Amino acid sequence: MTHCFQSRLSQAFNKYGLNWQDYGVMMPQLEQNDYFQLNLLADIYLDNLSWSGGNTTLEAIACQLPVVTCPGEFMRGRHSYAILKKLGITETIATDKNHYIEIAIRLGLDNQWRQTIKDYTKVNIDTVFNDRTSVESLERFYQSVVGEGK
Repeated sequence: MTHCFQSRLSQAFNKYGLNWQDYGVMMPQLEQNDYFQLNLLADIYLDNLSWSGGNTTLEAIACQLPVVTCPGEFMRGRHSYAILKKLGITETIATDKNHYIEIAIRLGLDNQWRQTIKDYTKVNIDTVFNDRTSVESLERFYQSVVGEGK
């Protein structure tokens, strides 16, 4: 799978006379702690287009890593969008691919804006990780279906 992806990267970069290895590093599969350490070293998290992160976005947010996303048409492409909306960060939600690239570049170059997003994430992280609304709603549903104490 990695070789196939590297081949796709090579083809895409070659169209512009570039070598993808001059612009990126392909990491081996990492253990959980090593993956978190990598997130802590990174500047931004780029959500996949059309198949949005779920766990990886939550892990990035746990590391206060700014997330850039562009929501897709289907639910599979809208997880990061929903997480960012819940967090209260809409500035890194793109409207299209070009906007996604603009946001990513700005976050990569604008240290002050990136730090503002990180600080906001730190202050509001509980809205994502400690919201019990869905758990309590599911609990009420189960109680209504099964009947409490019957």
